[in-house]
Amino acid sequence: MPQMKTLQIATFGSNDQDGVALGIRSFPIDKLVLICFDSDKNKADEFCNKIRSILGISINITLVSKENVIRDTMERVNETLNLHGKEFQQVLMNVSSGDKLIGCAALSSAFINGIKAFGMDSTHKTPLLMPVLKLSYNEMISDAKIKILKAIENGGGSIESLEQLEQLSGYGKPLLSYHVQGAKDSKGLADLGLVDVEKGDRGKISAKLTVLGKLLVSSNALSLSHS
Repeated sequence: MPQMKTLQIATFGSNDQDGVALGIRSFPIDKLVLICFDSDKNKADEFCNKIRSILGISINITLVSKENVIRDTMERVNETLNLHGKEFQQVLMNVSSGDKLIGCAALSSAFINGIKAFGMDSTHKTPLLMPVLKLSYNEMISDAKIKILKAIENGGGSIESLEQLEQLSGYGKPLLSYHVQGAKDSKGLADLGLVDVEKGDRGKISAKLTVLGKLLVSSNALSLSHS
């Protein structure tokens, strides 16, 4: 039986490379992709050269900006999955090194895409596996909800009323209310943490995308563009 090929994606910081090395020692690896700031690229290059000389595996470095760290990290993860995901039977996300915001965005990406993620325990010597959903967030959200999220994004990331969202999405107000606020038999976008909803005078509803909502829209758009 052929061995399962594994892609590891890891966040990287110049001052805490031990976490990346721990992931390499603890889990199978056939390819490594590092995510880091441009300011850490020289250290990342040095680290990669050492790993290549020892293991001979393929390693890529992908850069994110400090100004747009969350969205950039999300996009780099999805680009990596779309470019290389089909080559590997297993994808692991190592969030034990690097900037905290990169780690948070990478963990959110793992959550959205149903990827196994891990960090280090308090001793910094043992990997700590994070819970993984049986279904990725993308698979849990209906097409209608994705279209509504995209409509809100096209409106600048927020809407002032369901009437405005009706024009942007093409859906009627009752259906929009069902998908945004939810019902007894279904969680709405607000319950799922994808939009923040405020109720004003006379039942007027305004909503804006949360960070997770923005990431989900970005993830879905990238998946479609590479499909």
